[in-house]
Amino acid sequence: MSEVSTELAVKSPSASSARPSDEMLPFLNNFHDIFTTIGVLILLGGLGIGAGQVMSGMGLEEGSLRWQMALMGLIGGIAVIVWFLSALLVGQQRRILPGIVLCGAFSVSVTIVLVWAYGQMVTQGLGLNEAYFETRFANAPEDMEFGREAVDYVLANIPVALRILPIIAGLAALLPVAMYYFSFRLPFAGGLLGVGLVTLAALTLFTIDPYTVGIWSPAVNVAVGGALLLAGIIFDARDPERQTRLSGTAFWLHFFAAPILLTSVLNVVQIGWTLEEADFVDPERINLLAAMASDSANAMQLAVVALVVIALFALVSLLINRRALIVSGLLTAGISIGVIVNGSGLEAPAVVAITLLTLGGIVVLLGAAWNPVRRLLLLPIPGEGPLARIFPPVSAAEG
Repeated sequence: MSEVSTELAVKSPSASSARPSDEMLPFLNNFHDIFTTIGVLILLGGLGIGAGQVMSGMGLEEGSLRWQMALMGLIGGIAVIVWFLSALLVGQQRRILPGIVLCGAFSVSVTIVLVWAYGQMVTQGLGLNEAYFETRFANAPEDMEFGREAVDYVLANIPVALRILPIIAGLAALLPVAMYYFSFRLPFAGGLLGVGLVTLAALTLFTIDPYTVGIWSPAVNVAVGGALLLAGIIFDARDPERQTRLSGTAFWLHFFAAPILLTSVLNVVQIGWTLEEADFVDPERINLLAAMASDSANAMQLAVVALVVIALFALVSLLINRRALIVSGLLTAGISIGVIVNGSGLEAPAVVAITLLTLGGIVVLLGAAWNPVRRLLLLPIPGEGPLARIFPPVSAAEG
């Protein structure tokens, strides 16, 4: 029987009669996790500084091929050390918080090395250097502006090895995360794996038709966030009692889905489902943060929409008994409340005070009345069967 199956087998016989308690922390076992994580961070800092000292002592010309190879070798060495630490702390001792730090360090290190290696294969092995592109684009029209024709012209003049670079980058980021997840079954790595898969799908579409995907990028981003949210709900439905790593993976899928989905929806409200060619020439036209920070009516509209979306997140969170969606949206909620309050003409200290009081009051009320509100919302939903796995009922013991 597999590890996950074993975990599932220790649960109550009737999965549909699950009565989940308050969510356990999916990123922390106990204070020993914090203690160990401090040590891991100090060790990684020492490895980074030590690598810098080794590079300085080699006396290689900065930026040369030998210098790059030495640097990649050191980064790869750090990845190996991180892997052995993970085998001890995550594989044997199941330390969650140190695992999150180590997973991030391993994934970033391996991704850097893989992308560099592919870049060297393209430039050194295939000869796709600066001189090559000067030759290929020597006859390019000088007055060519961004558009379908310009994109098609560029694609027709670059080799396949370069055209698939987005897919290679996506795979380079996905591979170490997949290695980590399937080796150590860390829920955080499972969440990252979900992000990597949907990102790879989007990058594949971009490689096939970059112009169309670029124009439809606001809609594509909404689809990416929605896919992560759906994946989180599916993982939760497989573990309605919130007792196995499936539930931990679902937490991180929800955690990553919320900001992606929220910002994507706000982008759609700001600029529509598609971009215009002028938006690529002047990116400030689609700067969401600048739009929300302005004093325009558009900022007020975006703030109101953000609060509506976060309210929907809260409703979904209550129904599926997941607080991660709300937590991920707290910063945007605070900014949105501040924008709305600022529209009243109050001074900055008053805006900050009202924003914090409003946001804090909402969170405290939700925390205090979580189970009673859930019980009320779940009245029309059957307490057993498939729907009960997606919307776990509240037990009498949970208040």
